Amino acid sequence: MKKIVFILAIICMSSCLAQKKQVKERAGKNAEDKAFPKNYAFPKEYVGTYAGNLNIADASGVLQNIPMELIIKPTEDPKKFSYTLAYIISKKRDERNYTLIVVDPEKGFYDLDENNGVVLRANYMRQTLFSTFEVNNRILNSSVEFKNDGRVFFNIIVTEKGDPRKTGDDKTVVTSYHAIVIQKAALRKVDRD
Repeated sequence: MKKIVFILAIICMSSCLAQKKQVKERAGKNAEDKAFPKNYAFPKEYVGTYAGNLNIADASGVLQNIPMELIIKPTEDPKKFSYTLAYIISKKRDERNYTLIVVDPEKGFYDLDENNGVVLRANYMRQTLFSTFEVNNRILNSSVEFKNDGRVFFNIIVTEKGDPRKTGDDKTVVTSYHAIVIQKAALRKVDRD
């Protein structure tokens, strides 16, 4: 086991060194990164309504496919934005009204206030807003990726904490869990009057 951990550590270190070398080589050049062409100011340059379908699935297949909207609006406070998730379930609109709070944009720190006493930490990196939280013995990993062409990719992975697997040795214990549900949506910016 110690040999495996040692080999993994060597591989990780080699990979990190290779990445650092590539970054240094590119630092003096003005080559445009095609995958990440320009960082827009988050969240103000992504204000708008994004619509599409939310696909909810588990290992057996699709459980549900429902229309969804993400609506981001400015408020009077420049550090707060209205952040609404809306779902159409059985022909009824179900809205989750959050407040997106700018905490420290240089560090990518934001809060998602559910406006009911629950405030989730969020981090914005490389055009993606990440949030990880635990509720009712489940861990939820959320990512909302904003594209410059008006598309948004929304993902939530739900993990059950009830049956953890612990492996490793006394020095390195690794706990892993089963992902039980994934929610995915590809949204596109729409014009609303």
